[in-house]
Amino acid sequence: MESMKRIFKALNQARVKYMLAGGIAVNLYGIERATADMDIIVLLEEKNLFRLVGMSENLGLKPKIPVKISDIIDPEKRRAWIKEKNMKVFSLYDPRNPFIILDVLIEFPFDFSEVYNRRKKIRLEDTTISIVPLDVLIAMKKGTGRPQDRADVFYLSKIAGEWKDEK
Repeated sequence: MESMKRIFKALNQARVKYMLAGGIAVNLYGIERATADMDIIVLLEEKNLFRLVGMSENLGLKPKIPVKISDIIDPEKRRAWIKEKNMKVFSLYDPRNPFIILDVLIEFPFDFSEVYNRRKKIRLEDTTISIVPLDVLIAMKKGTGRPQDRADVFYLSKIAGEWKDEK
């Protein structure tokens, strides 16, 4: 938990525009399930990606693939990764603790600014974490077809229904 908090604190201090998605977002919405990596969606603009790279280098994070961390800034390289390698995320890990994995989505099926303006903010002690809105998280998970994501959709939809009933 401390390692996760350290990464989100660093993202915030670097002013990276990001939103948490994936299993940890599911956890923070109240669904207990095992997950190992932190999936984030970042604004894929040069200035924001420079901040992400600087923050990652300051924390000592390294790419899991044999490229420079700054390669994520180049939109042509990201397009090539997607097309040639069917890559979905740019994975970073902490060599001091290889169980700490930060997966940065390199493309996403929505307008970042619109979703970012609706993001949910959750406090974890002294750190605020930006999370994709519940409806977007459900839509993202519906699109994967993975068994764990189908289970997440089921439980997240129950939460979404409960929240609507409370209004």
